[in-house]
Amino acid sequence: MRVIADFHTHTIASGHAFNTVEELVQAARKRGIKYLAITDHGPKMPGGPHEYYFYNMKVLPERMHGVRLLKGIEANIISSKGELDLDEYQLRILDLVIASSHEIVTPENLGIVKNTKMLLKVLENKYVDVLGHLENPKFPVNIPQVVGAAKEASKIVEINNASFTVARKGSYEACVAIMKEIKQNKMLTMINSDAHIGQMLGEISTAWKVAEEVGIKREQVINFSKELTEKFIANKKNKF
Repeated sequence: MRVIADFHTHTIASGHAFNTVEELVQAARKRGIKYLAITDHGPKMPGGPHEYYFYNMKVLPERMHGVRLLKGIEANIISSKGELDLDEYQLRILDLVIASSHEIVTPENLGIVKNTKMLLKVLENKYVDVLGHLENPKFPVNIPQVVGAAKEASKIVEINNASFTVARKGSYEACVAIMKEIKQNKMLTMINSDAHIGQMLGEISTAWKVAEEVGIKREQVINFSKELTEKFIANKKNKF
């Protein structure tokens, strides 16, 4: 199963990925991916880009080699109050904002109650479009409460293929629980690669297999559909 869009990818600017924008675009073209979001980690990630990097994403063309390019960020949640590591002006000018918890950057050992409150505050940020890898076992949350709040706030909870393969060991049960809530709430979602190298771009097969088993329909997955992908992009542009 192939997606036509990958909304969560990283370049060498993230500090721990292995390809340039040009190389990712070429990989996307070869894999039939029509829409590619560059979502490098925010500036608080060790080895990550300076905040000017995101401001200067305006120099990237809208299309490269026939691939629609989205300029985005995987912003780090940096406090228990749900604060992110890029200011609102810079978030506003980006095509896509994913907010995620990461070790070293996000406060650890807060417990489920405080982590849940942290995510609820993130969901109040009007510039956030997607919650990234909510299943991270380092940051347990009340999944029904957070997914329900995401629906109420018209935010997307992604399904992250890397959580089944190369990252966030021990997150399988939480991944399944999130999928069940997405199904129960009849929400749209997106299945992303979280690729840190071109060979992983658009690779979502493991996550999709589990999602199908849970009962998520193809029609719920934004990046299987050109219509849903275009609508998602247009909604962001029309929001501000």
